[in-house]
Amino acid sequence: MNLFFLKITWRSLTQRGVFPIINIAGLSIGLAVVLLISLLIFSEKSFDRQFKQSKNIYRINCKLTAFMPGETFVSTANIVGPTMQESVPEIISAVRTYPGSYVVRINDHPMRINMMWADEDFFRLFDTPFLHGSPEAVMSRPNAIAISEEMAKTLFGKNNPMGETFSLDGKHLMEVAAVYQDFPKNSSFREHKMIAPFRHSYPSWFRDRLYWGNIEFETFCLLPEKADTASVGAQMRKLTSDATEGKSWFWPTLQRLDEIHLYSAKFTGSSNTSSPSDIGKVKILSLLGVIILAVACINYMNLSTARAQKRSREIGISKTVGAKRYELISRLFFETGIFTFISFLAGFVLAAMLLPVFNSLLGEQLDFLLAFRPVFLCVALLIWLATTVFAASYPALYMSGFPPLMAIRSSVSSPKSSHAVVRKVLTVGQFTVAIVLIAWVLIILTQIKFMNNKDLGYNPRNLMCILPGTLSWETDFSPLANDLRAESSVEMVSRQTGLIFESSVNTIHRATDDKIGLSITSQAVDPNFLDLMQIKLIAGRTLPERTNDSIAQIILNRAAVDYLGLTPEEAIGKRVSLTNHAAINEVCGVMENFNFQSLHSPVRGYGFHNLRYPKMLLMLRVKEGNFSEQLKRYEEIFKKHFPNEMFEARFPDVQMEKAYEGDRRTSHVAIVFSMLAIFVACMGVFGLTAFMAEQRTKEIGIRKVLGATVWNIVSLFTNNYVKLLLISLVIAIPAAWWVGDQYLQNFAYRISISWWIFAVAGIITIVLTLMTVAGMAIKAAMKNPVEAIKSE
Repeated sequence: MNLFFLKITWRSLTQRGVFPIINIAGLSIGLAVVLLISLLIFSEKSFDRQFKQSKNIYRINCKLTAFMPGETFVSTANIVGPTMQESVPEIISAVRTYPGSYVVRINDHPMRINMMWADEDFFRLFDTPFLHGSPEAVMSRPNAIAISEEMAKTLFGKNNPMGETFSLDGKHLMEVAAVYQDFPKNSSFREHKMIAPFRHSYPSWFRDRLYWGNIEFETFCLLPEKADTASVGAQMRKLTSDATEGKSWFWPTLQRLDEIHLYSAKFTGSSNTSSPSDIGKVKILSLLGVIILAVACINYMNLSTARAQKRSREIGISKTVGAKRYELISRLFFETGIFTFISFLAGFVLAAMLLPVFNSLLGEQLDFLLAFRPVFLCVALLIWLATTVFAASYPALYMSGFPPLMAIRSSVSSPKSSHAVVRKVLTVGQFTVAIVLIAWVLIILTQIKFMNNKDLGYNPRNLMCILPGTLSWETDFSPLANDLRAESSVEMVSRQTGLIFESSVNTIHRATDDKIGLSITSQAVDPNFLDLMQIKLIAGRTLPERTNDSIAQIILNRAAVDYLGLTPEEAIGKRVSLTNHAAINEVCGVMENFNFQSLHSPVRGYGFHNLRYPKMLLMLRVKEGNFSEQLKRYEEIFKKHFPNEMFEARFPDVQMEKAYEGDRRTSHVAIVFSMLAIFVACMGVFGLTAFMAEQRTKEIGIRKVLGATVWNIVSLFTNNYVKLLLISLVIAIPAAWWVGDQYLQNFAYRISISWWIFAVAGIITIVLTLMTVAGMAIKAAMKNPVEAIKSE
């Protein structure tokens, strides 16, 4: 029987012309996309699962109750870890980590390295293989450091690194006490190439003074298996409340380690772990993959049911000689299984070929060897089975239900039959999906264009910031600034305490409410800083040079002034206090809001002041020109003043580009996948039209003999599709609006969805469909009518 099924299936593959090719090609594209997305999901879900205790390790986050109520920070106060380990019985161990960025110098060759200070239990909590040394050798003594295998090769080549020394920022001599195996690509710690003991860290202030104020320490804890996390969380909140006498402005919360990578994108604060991904991106790509595969399966169902009349005699004879319905269903499922298996193999090859493009679009480093792991192969088998069941279900039930006599007479199909209506419904579904996807792509492209063109409130072009490297805060940068001002390519130079995107966070308070406050970003700058940044001053004056007065001046942005309940004019001369500064600040000016964060976030409070803080960063506005040559010249000037320092520069426009890199990558994938879905849908339309032309060959010939023109014949094919397209448009517009609105919710500043987006999406779908249909119709209409009438 199985051999008979194979013969029938082979005959179906070889004697149906172009239709099996359309089915296999469509299913192959859909399966290739699903396999690629499955690889991505498999990789993303595997993050941090390599540690033995990964399911029992939790990060202690902070949910703010003041300043930015409701927001979650990924770090907490340095006292939280030791306090919770001591007082919460369920916490077996707690590990604090603190990021460091240091200039490492080997043989007069400086390089900036990201490292991490960690408590002594770090390597026991995150079990990591060691190539040389041991965790105890590193964590038990000062000036010891563990470096990764990659870093050992970078710093010392093939030499044994054990016992070698190097300096951090030219001040702290460190000795290599151990070398650990590189963290894998799917580890949140993979970016850190060096780890040193927290209790011997530099500077010492953040380890020697335990306090509840500054939440800069990423803290992990180990709980027993199947621990009651709700109970642990309640105990942590009570401890925090008791320790701060009810004045705490945050509550500790728990997040499981293997959820950090995918579920931290919307959290705030600096993380020691690598840049998190976003579960939203994974969901979007998964949905697109399912849509493409569904469209391909609908093609299969439409073509199978449309060609049912061709196979009706075969079905009728089988029933006449005693075949049961379940046997026919089994045979048709078997046939579809062979189709989908061939498509699956082709999709596997296609996925391997497209993986480099997929990696490039998403910025990933997926390895196709993941596809040969047993777990992934089991998932792939389930995808194949699900595709087979979905694609075969309706055609098998439809064709196996033919009455034998009617089937033999080939009279089972009618344009007005219920099955023809089902085909039309499925086709409407395909067109609806196409319109929604095109509209969604247009919304994405319009939003990205909006972000590129939006006035940020300052001009990021031609700005560069020179970092101080390892220089101390006592260094006088005035001579360097003066030499840079003398350069013809430099329009303006100003100094500041920190990068505009990474400045310190403080709090201002209303006069009537000193408990809640507003979190604002602030930094000390030169008086000409607003002019250099081209930020608009809307009231008052620019910052004056600081005199000996005890009163410092500050310029607030509109958001901060609005919080204080004042107009810009009323704010001038008012006194405000910043939580982290003892000095009283007098508002001397109010500036317009500017987007110092990405457009995903609303503008928050910002302030520039003239407190006597060391202004170690130099911001330059330069003229258009040969920027690489200009950069070399600036480095020469820097080296003249600081010959032993590493020249480092940052560019605000590049930082803003990085903020939207994920959006752009996701949009590229969405565009490509949407085009594939539309292409597969067009393949289905092409197949149905080709079949209709084959079915109506004699009718077309007779119509031509009776005087029908080519346009009449083309209209015969296109009229039905135009009706289906109009129905699809009515369904697609609200669906596309909802999809677009959900996407735009990720942006604080976004476009309004305009009617033209749906109009363009509808026109593109109609044009593509009619071009596909008209091409086949014209070909059928141009046949010799005599040959058409003679055809069987």
